[in-house]
Amino acid sequence: MTDTQEAILYVIASLQNQNQSITLDALRQPFTLMGYGEVDIAEQLGGLAEMGLVYLSVDDQFRLTELGQTEANRIYKIKAREEFSSFIERASASPAYLDFCRELYGYRLPLFNMMDQEQLDFVFNSIPLSGSDIVLDLGCGPASILNHLVNKYGCQGIGIDQIDWPEAAMEGSVFYIQGDIDSFLDYQITSTVCLAVDSLYFTTDLPALISKLRSIPQNRLYLFYSQYIFDPGNKDQSLLHADHTRLAAALHQAGLSYQTIDYSTNERMLYENGLKILPKYRDLFEAEGNMRLYEKNLQEYSMGKDLYDRGMASRFLYVVLMNDSKIFRVL
Repeated sequence: MTDTQEAILYVIASLQNQNQSITLDALRQPFTLMGYGEVDIAEQLGGLAEMGLVYLSVDDQFRLTELGQTEANRIYKIKAREEFSSFIERASASPAYLDFCRELYGYRLPLFNMMDQEQLDFVFNSIPLSGSDIVLDLGCGPASILNHLVNKYGCQGIGIDQIDWPEAAMEGSVFYIQGDIDSFLDYQITSTVCLAVDSLYFTTDLPALISKLRSIPQNRLYLFYSQYIFDPGNKDQSLLHADHTRLAAALHQAGLSYQTIDYSTNERMLYENGLKILPKYRDLFEAEGNMRLYEKNLQEYSMGKDLYDRGMASRFLYVVLMNDSKIFRVL
């Protein structure tokens, strides 16, 4: 199997994880973002079909065979780890990127998600936390958010991610686990607060993950989730509603009630502001030899803005309480 074919299986798995239709149009945009813009996707899919990994269904969608699903899940885990390990390491060591984050996000931290300052302030100031809490951050990256919470409230922190440089996350009372978020129960973790910031896309079985989170008593969940529709031919936008996203379906399946905060406008503005702010730092990125990092961010913000311009994106915070705790801190 070629690298290009592996990349296609990676994108298919990623789209599946958001309940996306797997069509040529849906594949094209994220595949281009990965740097494969000149590739004939249809030809590559034909090769995957010959290997018995994909097939074209009667509704003109590409679907994975049982063998293809197994292979796509395997590739998805590997490529996601490689891509984010490389990105986080470069971003965290780049003064240009950190200065860009300070202007865009409001904090000079290595951030790489859709958390504008209002959302970060909610996490840092409005989640009820005390020194007795244990905060579990699923997909913590370099643990910037988790370290901030631990330092502010004196609580304990547990971060899980697959990135290849765990020493970067070790600070104070933070314990870092280099591992798969799907296997977090294997580590016998007990938490009182679980935070997932744009990380639930990396599970290959979201309902099972939510069920595992439900099994932790006295747990509170704060789950940030963006929903996109990549196929421009898809006219059904119900998937973008707070109660119809893939995460909402998993919470319903687990019998969990939730409250939501709509951050769609925040995300739209983050993409728009990112495109305005990023060019100011172009020369600094170039001087660092970090033009690849610059171009990746430029492509990502351009794609996000385009999705919102076409009404094909939304973002929500899902708050789930397992007990009678307060959702918000009274300020």
